This record gives sequence, structure tokens and C-alpha cells, in this order.
Amino acid sequence: MKRNILLTVLVIFGMALLSGCAMIQTWPDDERNAENKMIVIQEKIGDGLKTGALTPDQSQMFLTTLKGIRTDYSALRNKMVYRSEWESIHVRLDVLGDEINRALSSTTRIQEPRNADRIVALQHRIDDIRISRRLSLSEERDLQYRLDTIRQDYMRMTEGGRYISIDEGADIARRLDVLETDLNRITRVEEPWSGDRIDALQRRIDDARINRRLTVTEERDFQYRLDSIRRDYIRMTEGGRYIAREEGADIALRLDLLETDLNRLR
Repeated sequence: MKRNILLTVLVIFGMALLSGCAMIQTWPDDERNAENKMIVIQEKIGDGLKTGALTPDQSQMFLTTLKGIRTDYSALRNKMVYRSEWESIHVRLDVLGDEINRALSSTTRIQEPRNADRIVALQHRIDDIRISRRLSLSEERDLQYRLDTIRQDYMRMTEGGRYISIDEGADIARRLDVLETDLNRITRVEEPWSGDRIDALQRRIDDARINRRLTVTEERDFQYRLDSIRRDYIRMTEGGRYIAREEGADIALRLDLLETDLNRLR
């Protein structure tokens, strides 16, 4: 009896899960991700043609394929459709991206960060902020609107396979710089500062030293560990650089371990 009930529940759950994907609705995240893929592909083709990594025939072939995908994308944009229609767009973009990567694999890629790559990276950061709820709804909407506007302007500039001009590229880069600066400033305010924790732990070590609650060996060990963390943190943030999530997590973990060991002295 219990087995039948469990089987029924699993079937209902599976049907509900499938029905979510089968619903006719708008899919803004899929639309935005498709835009990101198209601008990256567009810029790869332009860079490949400019540097000679792609022949004119290769570039034209890729641009023709991209134009067909872009036409189908425009037909789906802001429309109530099944999720599978967007999935088809993404599959075609992934296949095209892989073909371009293979064509470019024998050449050296341009080293400077491309505007398209920066747009994708900033979208990932905004998505991460949205998930972790580190910003107010109005701040999140403002950042997303500004990035969407930059992305749409970039797509317009490169529409039809046109290679973006130096002035247009500089304008996009400047707007991305401003957006990234604001994003860094806002998220730094919202994050718990590792710098504050370092200062607090230094005061605790100093206090333990004055009150002779540490042996000379313990004092040297704690101070050495904190000094090492402090040096790494200063290096990571040198020149106003925004500390990466992985770097921040490493600093926080080392501070947690040091604080745990200090707590044992109570």
C-alpha cells in the first residue's frame, strides 16, 4: 500500500515538473542568455576576421548562420511560447559557438577582455547578487536595466554582421566600466568586511598578550597566522581591486579557523 502511494506521489511530482517546462509563457532568463551568447559569437567572428584567424568565407558562413538564429530569436522575444522553443535556440547557438571555437583553435586569441565577455561576466555577478539577496529590489532592477540597455545597444551595433567601430566599442567599454564600478561599490557595502574581522582578531590577540593568557609559542603562532591572512588580503585588494568570491571565501575560512582556535582559550 505504501509503495503504491509513493509511486503515485512520484508520478504526480514528475508530471508537475514536466508541466512547468511545458507551460506557454515568457522566458526572460532564456532570452537574456541567448542575447549573451549572440554577442559573444558576434564578437568572436569580428575579431577572427580582423586578425586573420578566420577567412572571409568562414566569417560569412558563420554570420549567415547567426543571422538565421537571430531572426528566430526575434520571433520569440517577449512572446508567450513553450520552453522547448528557447531550448532549440540555445542548442543552435552552442553548436555555432563550438564550430567557431574549432576554427579559431589554431590561432592565438586576443588577450584584452572583449566587451561581450564583460557583459556576460557582469550578468553572472548580478545573477549571483539576486540569488543571495544582497541588494534591495530597486538596486537590483537598476543594475539589470543598465546592463540590458548596454547589451541591446551592443547587439544593435553588431546587427547584420557589422563590425563595431572603435568609437562605439569605446562607448560600450566606458559604460561597462561605470556599471562595474557601481556594482563593486554597492556589493562592498553589503558584504561583511574581512578587513573588520582582521582588526577585531588583532585586538583579541593583543588583549590576550597583555593579560598573559597565551604562551610565547601560542602568541607567535596566532600572530603569524593573522599576519599571513592580512598580507594576502592586502594583496588581493591592492589598487582598489574587487576581491573575487573564491578569494573572499578563502580569507573567511582562514579567519574562521583562527577565531575558533582563539575561542578555545576562553
